[in-house]
Amino acid sequence: MARQLIDLPAVFTPLPYGLWDSIQTPSPDSVHWQQGVTWIERCPTGDTTYDECLSVTGTGAPPEPPAKTPNVDQEFRGATPVTVIAEFQCTPVGLGEAQSVAQDALARIEQHQLETAFWTGPAADQAVVFPHRAADTEVLDGDVVLQSVASPVVTGADVAAALGALEQELADCYKGQGLIHVPRTALPTLAAWKLVREDGGRLVTPNGNLIVAGGGYTGTGPDGATPADGTTWIYATGAAFGYRSNVYFTQVRDSLNRATNTLRMQAERTYLIGFECCLLAAHIVLGVPTE
Repeated sequence: MARQLIDLPAVFTPLPYGLWDSIQTPSPDSVHWQQGVTWIERCPTGDTTYDECLSVTGTGAPPEPPAKTPNVDQEFRGATPVTVIAEFQCTPVGLGEAQSVAQDALARIEQHQLETAFWTGPAADQAVVFPHRAADTEVLDGDVVLQSVASPVVTGADVAAALGALEQELADCYKGQGLIHVPRTALPTLAAWKLVREDGGRLVTPNGNLIVAGGGYTGTGPDGATPADGTTWIYATGAAFGYRSNVYFTQVRDSLNRATNTLRMQAERTYLIGFECCLLAAHIVLGVPTE
């Protein structure tokens, strides 16, 4: 007796706390961002001064303060797009059903694929996704910085010491709420050390930085090397922003192979992600506290 053919009743739910959920997603004013974007980055260091006529030192009047000098670094930064694709082949079905299957497949993999590209840089085995996390070489396009070098802060440290050092460097560099990018394999370690809590549907550190737990984050170091067992790399950036397109489908006339009577349906979506000022790295030891 033939079994009944049913539609899969289970509903797919993406993992929370991922990359797209943790960044700012402003509405673009056109579709031209899909060609890449450029912006002027302003990362101030700041300074202080005083009025010698109104100030006291406790041992007399202070000297004339030094001349004020520029303390806002400015440079052109850029970001490039990446397109995530899902494809399946089947016998011809109704267009709506084919598109629904393709869109469901894309929804299941796009977060993971985006996170991997944003961590490592390649798309279709070519290093074309900028900026990304694991980077030890600066990439320029004329006078535009597409990729900065990840600066290691600490290596081989327990997660509490490493996170503290990473966040201090981030505070010195960015001075606002940034992002701590961690592979999901590191999340239980952060929880065991009580270094993560949920706030408004997001994960935050004790210092208030957002934690991005990427299922597609590979844990590789700035040189692209896989870390030793029981360790991983994590990264810190300034605030990040992203754009994404609507989902696009191949047309049936372009998808149908009449010789084999097979439909080749694709669903795809284009993303672009950039971040501010800082790219820092730390190599941590995984595991629970021993005391």
